[in-house]
Amino acid sequence: MLPLQFFGQNIHFAISLFATLVFFAIFWLHLDAWTSSKERKELVNASGFLLVALSFLVESTVIEQSVLGHSTLDSVSQTLVLIIRSLGFGAIIIGQLIDPLQKKPETKGLNAEEFMDDSSPNAQVSDTPPSATTKRAQAVGFGSIANASHLILPLGAGAIAGLYWRRATIGLERHLKPVAVGFAFLAGFELLSLADLWRGSANPQIAQLVAAFGVVWILQQILLLTSVVILGTWVWRYLTLRFFSQIFMIFTTLTLAIFLVTAVSFTFLLTRDVQRSSLDNLKTAANVLSYALNGKKNETLANAITVAENPAIVTATQSKDSKALANLTNTFLHDRKQSSLIITSSGGQVLLRAEDPERYGDSLSADTLVRRALIGQSTSSIRTRNGVLAPLVYISSATPMRDANNQIIGTVTVSLVADNAFVDGIKQATGLDSAVYADNVRSATTFLASDGVSRLIGAKDINTQAQKSVLKQGKDFQGSVTVLNRPFLGVYEPLRDADNAIVGMLFIGEPKTAILKTAGHSIELTFIITAILTLLTIVPAYLVAKYIHSQLE
Repeated sequence: MLPLQFFGQNIHFAISLFATLVFFAIFWLHLDAWTSSKERKELVNASGFLLVALSFLVESTVIEQSVLGHSTLDSVSQTLVLIIRSLGFGAIIIGQLIDPLQKKPETKGLNAEEFMDDSSPNAQVSDTPPSATTKRAQAVGFGSIANASHLILPLGAGAIAGLYWRRATIGLERHLKPVAVGFAFLAGFELLSLADLWRGSANPQIAQLVAAFGVVWILQQILLLTSVVILGTWVWRYLTLRFFSQIFMIFTTLTLAIFLVTAVSFTFLLTRDVQRSSLDNLKTAANVLSYALNGKKNETLANAITVAENPAIVTATQSKDSKALANLTNTFLHDRKQSSLIITSSGGQVLLRAEDPERYGDSLSADTLVRRALIGQSTSSIRTRNGVLAPLVYISSATPMRDANNQIIGTVTVSLVADNAFVDGIKQATGLDSAVYADNVRSATTFLASDGVSRLIGAKDINTQAQKSVLKQGKDFQGSVTVLNRPFLGVYEPLRDADNAIVGMLFIGEPKTAILKTAGHSIELTFIITAILTLLTIVPAYLVAKYIHSQLE
């Protein structure tokens, strides 16, 4: 399954292109009117809507850098959007101001109020409550906004909505009401765009709301889509009145749709291939992690053999001199960087625990590794034990200790905890996050808490499908998982003890957003090229439509 951010980025691209088409259609409507009337107001309005269409075409190329990585255009696209759309809104406002309102027809002998419908300006204008956009704009902390330029777009869209509403009520051009409503939704979209200014908020709740592809972003896209649907429905009714305009817009729409489908399909295939490649790399990294564990097994076994073959230790073991064994091994754990060293007699009685020299005398004759060592087998195993904060995963190796006559006189068991330092080493080698689980409880991990220091250990893994495959069926699992409420691509492998029983899991993975960052440059270039081709195909579409129209005439 691809990251949701991928679909969010493509939704942004598609809606922006749709907005480009709709505002271009309104531009064409005003341009067509200007060619007939040569009135300045129509040319000014046409220029404004063309600039707004261009601004949405540029906006379609804007990527979320926190998801797709560094942008080739950096902030150039966003700056162009602000400049071009501001000029477009300004031209539309000027066009509305220089166009006088239609006057009410004079009536004699009739009471005009009796014939007013609910859309009469006297019935609506004076008592109209402030729009939702205005209320929200008042609620925003404008004092906290450093740059007033960010307010130009929501104020401009709101002003256009007001002017069209005034023209549709006071001016009696009721057919313009959908335009007013469409720009009101657009003003809401522009107002919510200001949420980007709070992306760096120290308040986690605010930061989560305004995060990329979060709740506010979804509301933005809904408002923009609603706006362009309303405006598109309105303009299409007028474009269909002229055959040439109808043909031209159909060709333009089909061309844009083809480019859109092509771009989205390409980015989908690209991202899917990157995801597959990432899973293959994760599998390789998981093998590296398993290899590292096997290396630790060999290391602990070599250390155990070294102790078992030390003549002084053999002599002290024969005499069951725990104090002498403690003196002989007092620096062993530090020098060899091991966690535990246990020496037992031939009966399994503990003669030494190097990590706790005062605790000896108990029996480990029931321990699997000790029993195997007492019959002459050197064995390594993965073992688990309860800890204070989380269960511990040990890599343990046991080997028999023999005297000069090759008789087994005891055992040596050396253990190493697979702790946070172990997984940190894996991350340094692979750049990937990893974790070690005792059963399904996280024992060691590279994942940090919000303080950036504490490790998130002691928690159960919530991926039931992975647990079923690994812990119950003993199979590897690779695919999409959730770790700490974040989507990851991950690989799980089972941990087995000396009896081949499953005692835990290994995990290695990377955030799904890393997939998008890997493919981010190609995705951005695809959007840019699509936008350029869309712009370039307008002239051919016009010429083809003109040719067809001339042939039919």
